[in-house]
Amino acid sequence: MDLEFLKNEILPKRAQEIKDGKNLSTKQPVYVVLDTVDSYCSGHNDFSVLASHRSDQQTYGYIDMALESEDREFIESDEGMEEPQEVTQIKVDRFVAFFLTSEAAHAYLKYQAHNLNDPYVYVFSTGYSNRQMDQLLRDE
Repeated sequence: MDLEFLKNEILPKRAQEIKDGKNLSTKQPVYVVLDTVDSYCSGHNDFSVLASHRSDQQTYGYIDMALESEDREFIESDEGMEEPQEVTQIKVDRFVAFFLTSEAAHAYLKYQAHNLNDPYVYVFSTGYSNRQMDQLLRDE
């Protein structure tokens, strides 16, 4: 880790974001880039705990088990299938990267969005009484 870069570049930007109120009401925010991936489970299920922070995270449909695995597609109708199996398609958040400043997270998103599936920046708190983050971010 380049401590000089952290001390001279990132931490001053972080301090200014907090002073400007851009920390989105969390103490010691970490800006996380997430995208969504499809996950499947058999049957008609409700796994909303695993689902994305976004809406429309579940779709019910079918896959044709008569096809080879690489040829199987998720379809919302079982018409024309030889061996339809009912499945639930769930959109699940996937961690991509985290940043100490909002500016860095959005810059990453701007340049890497083409490699990601429906990406977005989400703000997490590093937790209260996190002594390491307190030391890292304290004013000197």
